[in-house]
Amino acid sequence: MNLTIDIGNTRTKLALFDSEQLVKTQILNREELDNGLHSFLEEHQEIRHIICSAVGAPSTVPATLKISGKLLNLNQNTALPIENLYGTTETLGADRVSNAVGAAHLHPGHHVLIIDMGTCITFDLVTEGNAYLGGSISNGIHMRFEALNTFTENLPLIGHDDSNSPDLIGKTTEDSIRSGVVNGIIAELCGMIEEYNKQFAPLKILVTGGDAAHFVGILKDRTDWEKNEIFANPNLVHVGLNAILNYNVKEQLQ
Repeated sequence: MNLTIDIGNTRTKLALFDSEQLVKTQILNREELDNGLHSFLEEHQEIRHIICSAVGAPSTVPATLKISGKLLNLNQNTALPIENLYGTTETLGADRVSNAVGAAHLHPGHHVLIIDMGTCITFDLVTEGNAYLGGSISNGIHMRFEALNTFTENLPLIGHDDSNSPDLIGKTTEDSIRSGVVNGIIAELCGMIEEYNKQFAPLKILVTGGDAAHFVGILKDRTDWEKNEIFANPNLVHVGLNAILNYNVKEQLQ
């Protein structure tokens, strides 16, 4: 069994794999991380290998893991099963690396565009030749709402109503903000996909991240299915982490 650990700013997500099969996931809040992780390891003593991806400094890695000889910490020096052509690997986020590896693992021999709808909206491209090229980063949906409130005098802070898409023409200030933010993101996504299609069609498109569920259906309706297949995968980071872990374990055994 493999355990993949994605430590974020506020939450940590654990994923248990039997070879390449995802068996179980669990989310821990920051205050329960050490105890929760210890309990998870006690419950699953069949775990043989662990990979950890942590936001920020290595000091965020729990003490429970530091004493384990099974642990692989993902960093810029970790061997990857794809070619990484990013120009500044030391600044490349572990989530983007993991997403890229996961995409290549799920769709070998295809151009794959990964759209991560999280705190930021990131686009990342893996080629059919198994090379990660890089991509783009822009503000996520909640950051956009917060920026309008923070950097203006009179615009209110409102949340995203993900039950439906806002009308194009907002008839109140709140509706206008929702139209600008949500419809602006949809236009951004569709426009970026079209630009990628000019260079890499046909594309497999994987949408992940906390806000993916709301947008994946919209993208399926508004993009060209002859050029693209669009899939939602909320566990893409962990699929990638598991592929990296299996690759490094295999390399050590050779």
